[in-house]
Amino acid sequence: MATLNHTNLTTYNVPALKEFFSSVFGFQAVNERSDKFAMLRNSEGFVLTLMFDKRMTPEQGYLGLFHVGFLQPTQQAVDRMHEALIARNYMAPKPAKLQRGGPPAYGFYCDAPGGVMVEVSTMHIAS
Repeated sequence: MATLNHTNLTTYNVPALKEFFSSVFGFQAVNERSDKFAMLRNSEGFVLTLMFDKRMTPEQGYLGLFHVGFLQPTQQAVDRMHEALIARNYMAPKPAKLQRGGPPAYGFYCDAPGGVMVEVSTMHIAS
């Protein structure tokens, strides 16, 4: 069995995206090179690298439905993540029931700085 343990995201704003993942999702910077590269790690050991890509701009981020997700154990945990985003002046719609073709979920999507979409959701929906 293989475990997904790292990913690389390209962005037009490494410092802002690094601050987003650090302040809201608890990632810690373990390596940085100017404003073009940052390697982050979370408490579970997942490594997230952020690299500057001059082809990405505020008008042209990732295409289509590409996003990164943070599954939460409960609706209350989703609500807490939403509150953490809002408290740090990030924009995010209020969490709601999401119906995307599979089982329903509860959560929200938000645009992180630097052209990356983030989902925070749970599959554990209270009746």
